[in-house]
Amino acid sequence: MTTELEELRDALVRAMVDSRDTSRRVFDALTRSSVPGAADLWIRTAGVASINRTDARDWVRLLATLRRNHPQEFSDLEAIAAAQAAPVPAPAGTAAGDHVDFRDSTFHDRVVGVQYNHYGTVPAPAQWRPVEEVGPREFGVRPTRPVPGLPDVPPYVPRDCEGKLRAQLAGDSLVLILGEPCVGKSYTAWQGVRSLEGYRLYAPDPGEDLRPLAATLQGEPGKYVVWLDELTGHLGAGGLDLRLLGRLNELGAVVLATMSPDEYYRRRAGTAPGDRVVAAARTVELGREWSEAELARLAALDDRRAYPAYMWSGREGVATYFAVGHHLFDEWRRVGTQLEHPRGQLLVRAAIDLARCGVTGAVPAELLRRVQELYRAEDRESFEDALAWATAPMFGVSGLLVAGEEEGTWRAYGALVSEALRSGGDLEPVPDEVWWTLLDAAREPDAPLDFPAVLDAARTALHDRVEAGDVAVALGFARRTEGDEREGWLRRAADAGDAGAAVELAEILRGRGEEGGALPYLERAAAAGSAKAAAWLGSLLRERAEYWLRAAASAGEGDAAQELGDMLVGPGREEEALCWYRKAAAAGRREVAGSLGVLLYHWGRKEDAEEWLRYAAAWGDARAANHLGLLLEDREGADRVSLYRQAAEGGDASGAVNLGVELEELGRDKEALSWYLAGHARGATEVESLIAELLEKRGKVTEAEEWRRKAEAADPEGLLERLPPPPGSTPADAPDTVKE
Repeated sequence: MTTELEELRDALVRAMVDSRDTSRRVFDALTRSSVPGAADLWIRTAGVASINRTDARDWVRLLATLRRNHPQEFSDLEAIAAAQAAPVPAPAGTAAGDHVDFRDSTFHDRVVGVQYNHYGTVPAPAQWRPVEEVGPREFGVRPTRPVPGLPDVPPYVPRDCEGKLRAQLAGDSLVLILGEPCVGKSYTAWQGVRSLEGYRLYAPDPGEDLRPLAATLQGEPGKYVVWLDELTGHLGAGGLDLRLLGRLNELGAVVLATMSPDEYYRRRAGTAPGDRVVAAARTVELGREWSEAELARLAALDDRRAYPAYMWSGREGVATYFAVGHHLFDEWRRVGTQLEHPRGQLLVRAAIDLARCGVTGAVPAELLRRVQELYRAEDRESFEDALAWATAPMFGVSGLLVAGEEEGTWRAYGALVSEALRSGGDLEPVPDEVWWTLLDAAREPDAPLDFPAVLDAARTALHDRVEAGDVAVALGFARRTEGDEREGWLRRAADAGDAGAAVELAEILRGRGEEGGALPYLERAAAAGSAKAAAWLGSLLRERAEYWLRAAASAGEGDAAQELGDMLVGPGREEEALCWYRKAAAAGRREVAGSLGVLLYHWGRKEDAEEWLRYAAAWGDARAANHLGLLLEDREGADRVSLYRQAAEGGDASGAVNLGVELEELGRDKEALSWYLAGHARGATEVESLIAELLEKRGKVTEAEEWRRKAEAADPEGLLERLPPPPGSTPADAPDTVKE
């Protein structure tokens, strides 16, 4: 079966063979049209009984041009063909159809044999598939990664444009679905076609000759759909033109096709036959990014592939996610990528890990670099080259990294994150350093990160290690949280034996007045060797001791009053100490006499001091004996040696040194040296110089030098200069040297 233009062509070819006059009339009509190449085509085919396939197609294109642009010349040619269409008796040997058998014929004049050519292999309409039997794969819908128990194509989600598409398909026309690659055009087209009840579908291959379509449907009433995926491949020679489109529509066929928006808007303003077809189309446009309503319908589907797509498809769209997402993931993971783009692969891993850490938005490239370098240094590829590779589009759709709204920001393509989460243990855990880096970065001013989201993801990811008592993880959280949560992390670390955490926790508890709760942690840390914990523990115990001694002394307990007085002298609370000493004496605590006498001695109240010191020394108080000796330094005839000896033999360090001084003055150097050494052993201060001088006097220069070095170490020069200067002073205000 042939189209109308093919029938006209064949009639004109026969006419030119039958009659030179007719051939001349055809030539005149073609010449008047001034169509380029028309005369040349006549020269090649006039008088030829059988034209080749190329010339046959060129004749159809020429006739189509004449019908569109030169209607008068086209009418003349139709008249010429009609004049030659009168019935002619069939010669002997004629067979049915296009074949003529001349073997038994007798001819008395020139014989013309005409071969009718048939272009294309369009099946009969009865063989076209009912639309309800056509699957999405036949429409070009791409399969997803195989999931056991689920179809190989993704779940279909009703699109917002479906109502408009169905309305346009209801009228016979060309309906064109516009959209970029992988936005769901084919799937939407398939769904639209299935709404056409009672229709049959034919889907020719790109480049297939469409001219036989109209003749195929002629005399075959029905409802038909011609599906032309990517219309561009069905335009041009032998493709869809306005006349063929009109004939198909008249015969009850709707033509459905797809095209990119850029090509559509470019071609609809053109003048070529294919451009005119494009301009005549009714259009429906699909965007890459899905609407909120479409995403809501996706999330509601009973398909375990739906919700990950809802979560991670992003601005790149759900259709793209399903079509190429798993291919992008495989491209990132393949061994060849690691060899060709080692830093690029790590950079993509950094972006995926950020998403696994709760950072779903785009981040500055510098942060990606910082995270990537936590995995390993990679010198085989520069950061710039790695970023260029990772962001370059693949599969004609998207790069592994996609740009954020802010310039210079990037994020992992959503399907990569979804695939990574799906793969579970196939990927390495996010390193601890990545979590801490992100949490630190999230607390920086104007950070593009959501700190609560990252923190929540970290808690979830590291939960098992926390429960297993991992001190490093607990401390990592403690360093990056505040308030009750920080205290909770410190408690976990302290309970697991970390001394530093115990000290920090004790500080918090002590600040709240919970000394009882702080003590166990300080004791544990001090026992583990923490000097800071030991210092805090001593201070806290002193405070607690003062509290309880005060309570006991107030109740009349003499020894508690003395202990409290001794405790108060050190921090300079001597006035209060004196009151408690007197209370102790009033309570009959004789041991307080020495403490009271020493305090009065230092205040310069020598008469009162002597009374108390003599009393205490008489009871064997070594410290009192020593201070009594000091008090009697200027008194003639005082037996200071006896007092210092009592003090020294009673264990008083200062008394031993003072006894040594007295003995040295008496020339008893050997005995003096022994008491100097005893005083040093007991912790006496400034005795090293005395020992050095005595040894030097006795000729022991080497030993003397050693003790002189000890003296310098015990009382170094310039101690005051090592302290911060008082407010408003200058370094010049301080003395050159100060000795305690």
